[in-house]
Amino acid sequence: MPLPVPLSSIVLVLAVPLGLAAQPYLVQEAESGGPNSTKLVVLRDDRGGLEAAIAPRRGGELSSLRVRFEERWIETLYLARDYSPREGWTGKAPFLWPAAGRNFPPDLEQRQKQGERFTQGAYELDGKRYEMPIHGFARDLPWTLESAAAGESGARAKLSLADNEETRKLYPFHFRASVEYAVNAGQLRMLYTIRSPAGNSERMFFSAGNHITFNTPLIEGSDPGEMLLVTPSSQEVLKTDYGVPTGELRPRSHAAGIRLGQFERLEAVSLTGYPEGGVYLVLSDPQGLSIRISHRASEMPPPPVVLFNIWGDAAGGFFSPEPWVGLQNSLVSRKGLIYLDPGEQFTWEITITPERE
Repeated sequence: MPLPVPLSSIVLVLAVPLGLAAQPYLVQEAESGGPNSTKLVVLRDDRGGLEAAIAPRRGGELSSLRVRFEERWIETLYLARDYSPREGWTGKAPFLWPAAGRNFPPDLEQRQKQGERFTQGAYELDGKRYEMPIHGFARDLPWTLESAAAGESGARAKLSLADNEETRKLYPFHFRASVEYAVNAGQLRMLYTIRSPAGNSERMFFSAGNHITFNTPLIEGSDPGEMLLVTPSSQEVLKTDYGVPTGELRPRSHAAGIRLGQFERLEAVSLTGYPEGGVYLVLSDPQGLSIRISHRASEMPPPPVVLFNIWGDAAGGFFSPEPWVGLQNSLVSRKGLIYLDPGEQFTWEITITPERE
């Protein structure tokens, strides 16, 4: 794995011009703090009231998303900048690749009956079994910081990840993944690009997601159960008790909104059937702050494909409206997958826009 570009070598070059009060966009270096502290790249839009922090060595993930609301800065992500050791969900916004969700081998039920405790996913390719952790491996690896810059049009940082000997034990393809984070006009854009090098001998396949997790409530003092979710899905992908799609769909839309107090607790709800150009979700705090998430891809798998996988415990303080391009068990079923021939690439753009009443 190539070593990341030292953050200080980029930030120090930018520190003098970007420290001027007249500059609306800044790139800065920070530490997450606490146990297991890690270096962060901070992109700040002072004019638009938005600040995003990225952790290159922690899966290149979005580690913090702060929004200015009524003259104060509010952290919206669950466990933002917190890399303390803990049991359970670690929050923030990790990139899920090359698999969104779990992948169960076809003999899972037989292995469970024999008493095996199944923690790792697995799939087969060309007669060989490969393990695949839940949500893939990209979130667990250090990414390389390629560049970070700010100017009159915004602040951005680009990171990348390439295959190596260890990744090929899980996923026998050469690849190059990159993400560009950009803040501009009070909005965050995350542009992912997946490339299959010309040297690959066969088609590469994958699913993708982002497990972004918000604090509930967004604003201290609000009732998390009164927060509102709006999304114009028309169907839900049904799954077995252990999370494998059954092949069945049922009608489900929240275009008119649903309060989080009425939403399933700690049960993944996989939504699909969105109108063309209408793949979005809005999460609103009753005090007047909303977060709108929309996404679009250069191509989509044939149906069924999960476009938002929603999971969380609003009363417990967190809620994950995960944008996906994929399907649980995709590497096993070969459904919900993007396929790339050698030399091709796939792009996926997620846009996050805070809205204030």
